[in-house]
Amino acid sequence: MDLDQLEQLRECCRDEAAFEQMKQILASDELSQVKRQKTLFQVISKIRESLDLDTIFQTTATEVRQLLTADRVGIFRFYPDSGWDDGEFVSENVLPGFHSALAARIHDHCFGEQYAVHYQKGKIQAVADIYHAGLNDCHVDVLRRFQIRANLVAPLLQGENLWGLLCVHQCTASREWRSDEIEFVRQIATELGVAIRQAELLAKTQQQAAELTQTLTDLQKSQAQLIQGEKMSSLGQLVAGIAHEINNPVNFIYGNLTHASQYAQDLLEWLRFYQQEYPHPHPGLPDRIQAIDPDFLMQDFPKILSSMQIGADRIRQIVLSLRNFSRLDEAEMKPVNIHDGIDSTLLILQHRFKPNPYSPGIEIIKEYSVLPLVECYASQLNQVFMNIINNAVDALEESRQEGDRRKASPPQITIRTGLMPDPQGDSSRAIIRIADNGHGVPLSIQSKLFDPFFTTKPAGKGTGLGLSISYEIVVDRHGGTLECYSQPSEGTEFWIEIPIRGKESGSHEETECQEQISPTVNPQSSTPNPRSLYH
Repeated sequence: MDLDQLEQLRECCRDEAAFEQMKQILASDELSQVKRQKTLFQVISKIRESLDLDTIFQTTATEVRQLLTADRVGIFRFYPDSGWDDGEFVSENVLPGFHSALAARIHDHCFGEQYAVHYQKGKIQAVADIYHAGLNDCHVDVLRRFQIRANLVAPLLQGENLWGLLCVHQCTASREWRSDEIEFVRQIATELGVAIRQAELLAKTQQQAAELTQTLTDLQKSQAQLIQGEKMSSLGQLVAGIAHEINNPVNFIYGNLTHASQYAQDLLEWLRFYQQEYPHPHPGLPDRIQAIDPDFLMQDFPKILSSMQIGADRIRQIVLSLRNFSRLDEAEMKPVNIHDGIDSTLLILQHRFKPNPYSPGIEIIKEYSVLPLVECYASQLNQVFMNIINNAVDALEESRQEGDRRKASPPQITIRTGLMPDPQGDSSRAIIRIADNGHGVPLSIQSKLFDPFFTTKPAGKGTGLGLSISYEIVVDRHGGTLECYSQPSEGTEFWIEIPIRGKESGSHEETECQEQISPTVNPQSSTPNPRSLYH
């Protein structure tokens, strides 16, 4: 009944003073309800404004205690896996003069045995006087520790799990809790349960995000270490190849230095005799000359010097090829001659192509077209050539070891270059095709070739990063494409496309040197390459 309805009953009431008193009580009760409703909205708004549990708990305890004029309001949390026997107050608002319940470890086995099951079902306990409510003595003893005389307790639920309790304590005297107060506490407890759930989800999400960030950081470090290891492995192969290639001319020069030194000493000795005896030679001079054998010396000495010159030139070529391959002084994207990079790579890997007692050697076939300068990261692109050519050599060696006698032709690696119109623009793209006539790659694994750590080689023979790094260099760094085409027993061809961004050569030269490319898996295969259907 509101005040307007009460006014309609004024004429029926004989006692005007009693009527006015009733009106004041109703007005006060209605004002309290409005105040509680307003406070409820304020508390709910503050709860929803923050996902920090400490802030939410402190705000709730303060607002509820002030509204209900209670002596203490606290948030109690049970310890996980304690069976609801143990817990502590995590937040409170208490009047001066009463003991604080914060951080006090509370053990109440009576609660776990007798009361928890009811709170899990949503029951709210309203006790006017703990000494006359029929509570177990063990439970009363716990309440007495905190000077509690009356209490109003609502469960904080997470689904069917009892997370904690919202506790309203009256310490000075007993108190009869009204139904509207109980409903108010129930609504606050419901909102707190939602806030706790959201805050814990946020904390869990943040923890997962932090773990994912740390995992990503660890993966990036591992990837960097693995890539660095792969680069060091490639560097080791490079150094081994260079050492092998330089060793032959160095040994040749070193072996001839003894003869060249002896010839020079004989000539100098001969010249010294002439200086001493001229113009009246000593009778024994012809014998000394005969001992030197000048005819042989004059024939062999120039040959030795010439061969040493050839060896020195060979070393110079290797060093220049190494510099061209690495291009350490050209970290930026610059126009370069692609053929120079391929030739430098082949020279560095030449030791792998030569015949030996276990292999007939590998024939290198080069079919170069006229290409303009291609704007690229030369050293990185050379690394791609080395990875692919090394893989081709490995495939040919595996084919020989497996006794693949179906091929009548010797092991071959064919390298072709050309130009192709860019399907996304009016510029051209340089094409580099590296094919071998080995046993090929099974169709079932061709889609995995560029995946990190995937390798067809035996354990310990490959990391599976070479082609993955090559793919990143060609596709991500250069905006090109890197694809593999293979037929079992018919070899493998890697197709590299690099956009020609540099226009220094001019459109006329680009058009003039463009030629029709007819891709095939390898020179011996008549099976059409799928790429020819694409272009």
